[in-house]
Amino acid sequence: LSMIKNLQCLRAFAAINVVYFHTLLASESYGISVSLLSIIGTWGQNGVDIFFVLSGFVMIHTQIQNPKKIHEFYFSRLNRIVPIYWLITLFIVLIYFLLPDIFRNLTLDIKKIISSLFFTSQIVTGEFPIIIVGWTLEWEMLFYFIFGLSLFLKDIRKIIILIFLFMLLIFVLSQTLLIFEFFLGVLIGYTYNKVKFNETNGLIILIIGIILLLLSINSGFDPQKYLLVAGFKLDRFFIWGIPSAFIVLGAVYYRQISNSFLVYLGNASYSIYLVQVLTVPFFYKFITYFNIEMNSNLLTILCLFLSVSFGCFFYSLIEKNLKIKNKR
Repeated sequence: LSMIKNLQCLRAFAAINVVYFHTLLASESYGISVSLLSIIGTWGQNGVDIFFVLSGFVMIHTQIQNPKKIHEFYFSRLNRIVPIYWLITLFIVLIYFLLPDIFRNLTLDIKKIISSLFFTSQIVTGEFPIIIVGWTLEWEMLFYFIFGLSLFLKDIRKIIILIFLFMLLIFVLSQTLLIFEFFLGVLIGYTYNKVKFNETNGLIILIIGIILLLLSINSGFDPQKYLLVAGFKLDRFFIWGIPSAFIVLGAVYYRQISNSFLVYLGNASYSIYLVQVLTVPFFYKFITYFNIEMNSNLLTILCLFLSVSFGCFFYSLIEKNLKIKNKR
């Protein structure tokens, strides 16, 4: 299955955007104000919405191009997500019991550990998992579960309808539109395989998406609180999900970027996304412990650079070698 390189670049952008958001948060929580760079505010969280749309696209596109049976699909997804997620979770658990004082806001019990490992924290405990960014993977795993079940049907259109019905049920139960971001990706993936747009159309759609996404910079939008517009609450689905869908749709039709470094960052995006929960707090603990005086904006950029670099090392040395080989 040939890689759509623009989507790898989008993965890189999404991961780095989320890392940057958490770098800003950490900086503030350690009492280091970031005057210049905080204009972006909570905007970096949109990396999650881009990931969700991308995920929906990749699942349906792969299934159309290279159909998998249910067990093959589940194996490939678990093999991709679980090994390093468990490794980092268990590493944090180990550090917690060896050096509990280094954690400021973490308390662990067996319920939290098991629900974190099995992607059920928000359902079981009502809290985020041990790897805080893992809350997004709990939604991701729910989507994979739905997608796998829908593969009982062989016809791709029936699969899409069943996915939608499952998502409708989840929306009714959870009252959150977030799950539909995956469905936007599914629709884009189906469209991409059935309809051909030229590069110019792709570019126009991409620019519209970028403009829509940029509109929320420094708006103070908090997805936990929503944005009131003319008395209506706007969910992140509208603020970031729909712009992300335009961006993904435009990116697949536009001319493919052939920058090997950006593609590599895209490949490493999952590791970059996860290891930030170790690198960002460690960086600011180190800075404050040794009382290092440096421009706060430069510190933020340095933290971002080191987190992304460590994520790349982790990908190349560990993630790539931690997959279970599928015997077929």
